[in-house]
Amino acid sequence: MTQLLILLLLGVNPQDAAPRPPSRSLAGIVEDSSGGAVAGALVTVTCADATRKTTTDAVGQFIVEDLPAAQCSVEASGELLRANRVDIDLTHRSSGFARLVLALADLTSEVTVTPARGEQERTFDVPDAVSIATREELETRPLQILPQALREETGILVQQTTTAQGSPFIRGFSAQRIVYLLDGVRFNTATFRAGATQFLGWINPSLVQRIEVVRGPTSVQYGSDALGGSVNVLSLRPETVPADTRTGGSVQLFAGSADRSVGGDLLAHIQTPRVALSGGVSTRRVGDLRPGAAKDSHSALTRFLGLSSRELYSRLPDTGFDQSGGHISLMVPIGTTGHVDVLYAHEAQSDVSRYDRIIGGDGLFRSQFDPQRLDFGYVRLQRGTTGPFDAVQATISVNRQQDDRLEQRRPDTDIEREAGRVTALGYQGQGTWLIAGRHGVTVGGEVFDEFIGASRMIEDPRTGRQLRERPEIPDGSRYTSAGVFAQDSVDLLGGRLGLRGGVRAGYFSFRVAEDRSLGVAADSVTTSDVTFQTGAVWRLTEFVNATLAASRGFRAANAYDLGAIGISGGGFEIAPTTAARLGARIGSNDGANALPTDAIVQPLQPESSYAFEAGIKVRTPRLSASVVAFDLELVDVIQRRTAIFPTIVVGETLAGYTVISQDEGGRAFIAEDPRPIVTRVNVDRARIAGIDADVQIRLAPAWLAGGWWSLANGREIDTGNLLRRMPPPMGGLRLKWEPTNRGVWAEATVAFARPQTRLNGGDLGDARIGARRSLDDIAAFFTGTATDLGLVRDNRLVATRETLAAVQARVLGAASQAALFTTTPGFAVLSLRGGLRLTSRLDLTVIADNLTDRNYRWHGSGVDAPGINVQVRTRWRF
Repeated sequence: MTQLLILLLLGVNPQDAAPRPPSRSLAGIVEDSSGGAVAGALVTVTCADATRKTTTDAVGQFIVEDLPAAQCSVEASGELLRANRVDIDLTHRSSGFARLVLALADLTSEVTVTPARGEQERTFDVPDAVSIATREELETRPLQILPQALREETGILVQQTTTAQGSPFIRGFSAQRIVYLLDGVRFNTATFRAGATQFLGWINPSLVQRIEVVRGPTSVQYGSDALGGSVNVLSLRPETVPADTRTGGSVQLFAGSADRSVGGDLLAHIQTPRVALSGGVSTRRVGDLRPGAAKDSHSALTRFLGLSSRELYSRLPDTGFDQSGGHISLMVPIGTTGHVDVLYAHEAQSDVSRYDRIIGGDGLFRSQFDPQRLDFGYVRLQRGTTGPFDAVQATISVNRQQDDRLEQRRPDTDIEREAGRVTALGYQGQGTWLIAGRHGVTVGGEVFDEFIGASRMIEDPRTGRQLRERPEIPDGSRYTSAGVFAQDSVDLLGGRLGLRGGVRAGYFSFRVAEDRSLGVAADSVTTSDVTFQTGAVWRLTEFVNATLAASRGFRAANAYDLGAIGISGGGFEIAPTTAARLGARIGSNDGANALPTDAIVQPLQPESSYAFEAGIKVRTPRLSASVVAFDLELVDVIQRRTAIFPTIVVGETLAGYTVISQDEGGRAFIAEDPRPIVTRVNVDRARIAGIDADVQIRLAPAWLAGGWWSLANGREIDTGNLLRRMPPPMGGLRLKWEPTNRGVWAEATVAFARPQTRLNGGDLGDARIGARRSLDDIAAFFTGTATDLGLVRDNRLVATRETLAAVQARVLGAASQAALFTTTPGFAVLSLRGGLRLTSRLDLTVIADNLTDRNYRWHGSGVDAPGINVQVRTRWRF
């Protein structure tokens, strides 16, 4: 009583002075069913009336402090994992430890953010055909570059011109006709070439959290180029924590046998309540590739001399490369509903050779992409309720790509060096609001302003003299694109019917400054386009949805279409304006057998596609499946065509290349490439039709089976010509064993493709596909590179003692030219994979690919696939 009176006289509340019960703390770890750490899992701890939330660190650990003495429940959840809860009694203990194991969620839990820009929805609930590759899947697939991870996704053919490059084909489209995105920011530039490109391979796999692929037009969301679909690469992004400071990271080392590759990456992060920062560095050295059966199917030795590549090599020469880079991400909360995200990534490749131009195809002495560099970054503000919007987003981005090349036919011939740089400045904004609780409306717009720098030098290796020539795209060119869009999604009939719709208007401008010293004339081309997208999802039952979509994709002619001159995979190409100036007519195809048509080359207009899709999606706790049939109608398709010149053009100089000959059909040739000169034109119409299908089945708690299959065929409607590089029927099967709480997993996969018999004239002439050769081609290789390599001595082929005439007769018979392949062979490849958690912080993954050592190549690729290949990866978390 005396103490109480003293406290009252001093003005002290007795309750404040009373000793408080000591607070409790709770630590724990969250793991998946194989024993692997689950980073970024949401952990919610509820003790009496107190609730605390936090996330796990890089090794799956968490700690929550300042908890009351009470009975507590701990719940953890993670993406694509089933939530789990445990109870911990902290009534009489000062601390506790919880271990939560999250099993794979039911197959109904997949989500995607790509189809409806700004919204997050389950793949089951959208009309689009969607594929998702998670970080966990990327870590269990054989790859050196990011595009290879998509080979096990439905309807995607990944073509590789050389080992350091990869270009996804979706429904027969690639490069210019697919939109690449990094965190929703446009990755495409106006310098993207037709056919296959290397640029997606510049994004380091260690940066990636997941990849979302939409098959089918997405031009309303992302503008030009989205004829075939979109590939959105989502990066690892740091998150803040409610209290304290957390640090962590991981170190990964890896090696491969087929290409003698070695490398590693380091990731680290720091998290506080006010800021989160993460970053990483990586490097890899890839050696020369050993293909299946140690044989190069399209070798110049086979193509021009009829010899096996084993006469000279068992590993593909000059297919090694180096790649390294780093990235840093920052997240700063603003208020209660907003935050700023910052990302910067740098990547560089060196010592990259274009294999189909050297000994792997055309037989040149050197053809290099060196260096290849990417600098990509953005600052993004996201906020909740702002003005009339429920959410807003604004982004400023920089995308700088450097693509330098070198080519030399023989050691003593001219060296051609071309440097290409493009810097794209992007400005994006969008807002979303809910109307009447049923409509989700998003409106927005963007501007991308691209500045192109280029140079081309011809060097005489004997004298060192250099001559400046016109680059592929004129130096100082500028390409600006702008667009505004609106989209709406609404649920009707009590949620049984979902409708999606959107429109976009776009504007495009290409400008070239005059450079009389290089023969570049001032030019300005502007185009515009309006497009739409609609879709519906009808819920037939709780587990079955029917989908229907009708949409229009478009692609405005870019800087490469409008201003490019140079040698590409389809031959020596000139700009449409140049072809028109010379009075060229459009050839019937892009091959050496092209015939003249009545149409003359005209300025390019946007090409577009009208897509009609219908499908069924099934999701139950044990089964996930979908099948979609599609019909794409292409209008004003921009295609490569042989230019037919009705007048003599021999002696004309085009950007430093001189026309040396012209046949009676009007086809013209330069010395540096055996194929006729081609250009870009709008042809009338084409159609691509096909089917995509996939299935996953949970056979038992520890067993998951799956499969995927796709088919696509394309033709020009007016001529009946087959479209170039159409993928063959292809698919795969997988069976995975992943027992709960064992720290081990194993998987078997089979990837297969049917023979592709539908090759057009351009395919047959492409060194990567049909590898056509003529009498002159054989003579050029026989007296050139083959002599330089010592395969020919004293005008005779050393291996057979044949003369040039004898070799030509043996290779071609009575024909003047013929393709090495008229069909891309089919294949089936078996792979085994497994992983083991060695300790709580150390994991081991082993991938054994192509166990039968089969020789094969993915259609359109310039290199054969690896032979038997064992990749070993270890990751240590700290």
